[in-house]
Amino acid sequence: MKSPQRLTIFRESFVQNLRTSIQTNLSKYGKDAEWVSNVGSRSARDHETKLELTTPLELLEPEDDNYRDLENSIRMHKALSQLTPLQARDPRLWTRFAHVDFWEYMRKRWPVERFETDKGKALRFIESRYFVPQSQSRALLRNGMARLWWTAYLSHDQTRTNPYELTSVLLSRLDITQQILERSMGRSRSVLHGFLDFLLDNKELLLTGGDENRIRIRLLAKYLNVVGGVAILDCLSQAEITKSLNHEFQRIVK
Repeated sequence: MKSPQRLTIFRESFVQNLRTSIQTNLSKYGKDAEWVSNVGSRSARDHETKLELTTPLELLEPEDDNYRDLENSIRMHKALSQLTPLQARDPRLWTRFAHVDFWEYMRKRWPVERFETDKGKALRFIESRYFVPQSQSRALLRNGMARLWWTAYLSHDQTRTNPYELTSVLLSRLDITQQILERSMGRSRSVLHGFLDFLLDNKELLLTGGDENRIRIRLLAKYLNVVGGVAILDCLSQAEITKSLNHEFQRIVK
């Protein structure tokens, strides 16, 4: 029997050096050949952890406008199902994934060439998508690798027939993902589940596409975020969150 694969992460000093060298290595981020595993010695670069992959991790490559985010989020979450939220905040793991293990995926999903005429934007793009420059949750949700695990983790619901049903709602459109996860309410699983469940229950009026529905979702997300400023959302039951959203939704529709 083949033994489970252990996770290898970068050493912290290597991540720091790599990050401060983004400008020097800018041209390499536009090349298909993975290059970071040849930087420095292995002992100074890599650290093998005791964490093991639950299942082999293989990501589907994006095809044109089909980014395969839903499928890949589920694959990432299943393979790293034993990962704790604290471990999943470690920049060393996601930086290694982005630069070595899934370099080919990153090149197709987050190509730096889109900013080839603006060096400043290219540098900021690399820092946010290939690294985790800050400890805040928002930075994790922008990293090209971490966002896959965190999106599935936050929306996963084991009580449902399909535990990733809410994940499919969250990733059904990029604007939904941004409106929810880039607000503070998106970091609370109970609040996030309540919001996504509300969208699912009103899918004909909210998830059928079109500018009007996108505006409705944006207004609902903004409203719930404002409510979170005067009330502790985590203390509200899902029924109370649903009631509050329904009241605001009726006002928006009118």
